[in-house]
Amino acid sequence: MTAPYLDAVFAVDGPLAHALDGYEPRAGQIALARSVDDSIARGLHLLAEAPTGTGKSIGYAVPLTHHAAGGLRAVIATANIALQEQLARKDLPLCARVLPWDVSFALLKGRNNYLCLQRLGETRAAGRFAFAALPGDVEALAAIEAWADTTTTGDVSDLPFEPPPRLWRRFSVLAEDCPGAACRFHDDCFAMRARAAAARASVVITNYHMLFAHLQLRDATGEELVLPHFDVAILDEGHKAADIARDFFGFRVTAGAVRFAGRLLPRAGHEGLRAALEEQAAAFFAALLAHRRSADYRARLREPGRVPCEEVCAALRTAARAYLVAAEAAQDAGEHADLERAARRADTLADRVDAAMSLADRGAVYYLDVDDEERAALCCKLVDVAPFLARALFEPARSVTVTSATLSAGESFEFVRREVGVDMARELIVESPFSFRDQCLLVVPDGMPLPSEPAFPAAVADTVAEVIDLARGRTLALFTSYRNLNLTRDRLALSGHRVLCQGALPRTTLIDEFRRDVHSVLLGTESFWGGVDVPGESLSCVVIDRLPFLTPDDPLLDAIAERDERCFVTQSLPRAVIAFKQAFGRLIRTATDRGVVVVLDRRILTRRYGEAFLQNLPRVRRTESLADVARFLDGDGG
Repeated sequence: MTAPYLDAVFAVDGPLAHALDGYEPRAGQIALARSVDDSIARGLHLLAEAPTGTGKSIGYAVPLTHHAAGGLRAVIATANIALQEQLARKDLPLCARVLPWDVSFALLKGRNNYLCLQRLGETRAAGRFAFAALPGDVEALAAIEAWADTTTTGDVSDLPFEPPPRLWRRFSVLAEDCPGAACRFHDDCFAMRARAAAARASVVITNYHMLFAHLQLRDATGEELVLPHFDVAILDEGHKAADIARDFFGFRVTAGAVRFAGRLLPRAGHEGLRAALEEQAAAFFAALLAHRRSADYRARLREPGRVPCEEVCAALRTAARAYLVAAEAAQDAGEHADLERAARRADTLADRVDAAMSLADRGAVYYLDVDDEERAALCCKLVDVAPFLARALFEPARSVTVTSATLSAGESFEFVRREVGVDMARELIVESPFSFRDQCLLVVPDGMPLPSEPAFPAAVADTVAEVIDLARGRTLALFTSYRNLNLTRDRLALSGHRVLCQGALPRTTLIDEFRRDVHSVLLGTESFWGGVDVPGESLSCVVIDRLPFLTPDDPLLDAIAERDERCFVTQSLPRAVIAFKQAFGRLIRTATDRGVVVVLDRRILTRRYGEAFLQNLPRVRRTESLADVARFLDGDGG
């Protein structure tokens, strides 16, 4: 089914061609636009894989805004802020400028992304030195305060620099801490202004957490409380949707969260109770850490009551009651609201600790996590979010498009269908516009030990160093473990190359520096396997240390394996294939890019399942000789 308006928009002499230098119609982009248009028109759901270079966001934005102009309301949800910013600052403004219909859109983020005027006043009253812990903090706080006097959006993304989260927390507030209508700044609140703009728009751009919060409350109350009503949804970066939902509907409790719950107890006249709560929290989380390190713990909590939690839960509930008593006596409306919120927080933490330690929900997995500073966290994830998404999203919506550059495994959407809970949906896999046979070389070096062998980590570090020399920097190295990353970082310390390493600077700063400094090297783990968009010479080589299977002690995988004897085929392999495709996709971003992907895991050639990874890649030339890295990048053998 064709739509004449799409033919006109994407034509060689159409509005996009007049607005964009060097515009050429792309078959994949037009195919995506037609499928989205037809799905919305016919009230169908769509699963669409559109590789890098397709022009995916414009491909779905054109038909989406066309139908929105006709009266349907739409939401676009993404996994990361960078894509939201691209849509709100580039793609949708382009549509508004050139398309022959009204395009009305707004970007709506979580409340903590906006400057809170009440917190601004509190921070100023306390003075900058009260929060300055590291060199440069005073200057950063001063810059935020100066920006606060001129900003029209209050959006942290509009700051001329990326503030450390610990400083930005002094100027922002989480939804559960917001006093709402009781706040004296309510009429001037930046977050409320953003919500008002979203209510007026026909297309709302947001993130998955906001979408899931909306679905959760709508499912419980029948009211549209977070987002405006929508008829149509686009889930971009859709390969992440189910896992983000698992995290959203779960929880993470730390000793710090318990201490935070008790921070207002002195204001309620209970300094001693605060000290007791902190003491109970310290003892409980120390016991969790000891259990996590013991031989009795494997992947997740398996027996109710393995670590006693009665005392810390009792202390939290006592704190909640103390807050409520103090709230009733409070003369100030703001103080009353603060104490009520503190009571709810303490009760919620007690409920969560009790649920985890009693294994209350058979549909959830409860487990212990340990951070880099050896602090334990009590965590929960839902195992299966598909039933909720089917009921709360796919059934009421007219049309939902789930799209990503990597959505299928083996040209099948079975995995994503099962994950997000959509039974009836059209399917589309768009051909890549790139000539990978000419633009890309795949190298699987001969002689590498297997990942299970003790020599593997050191071999990874040595081989990455060799690859970087051959590529003259210009390399993104992706790791499945911090151990491999750290060994490689240490190995490169005297290499002469500028090494940018995850954790040294904010993620966006690292990527910007890597893009700017052509011969630099960037090392990253899971969060860098996707979302790194660096076209051109700066990213001429991608190194992948091993096939990205979840570890056997992953709590979610362990829980699924207990229920599904085919877990490797139904979960482990498709997850790893999609993650591998994401990493591979970092290399070729434009038709003029040329580069090498080096995979250090020889299982891709020696194991039966390795063929699943190779079959999911574009047709590229392969070699087992590292020497071909330099030859290919220099144009020899190309």
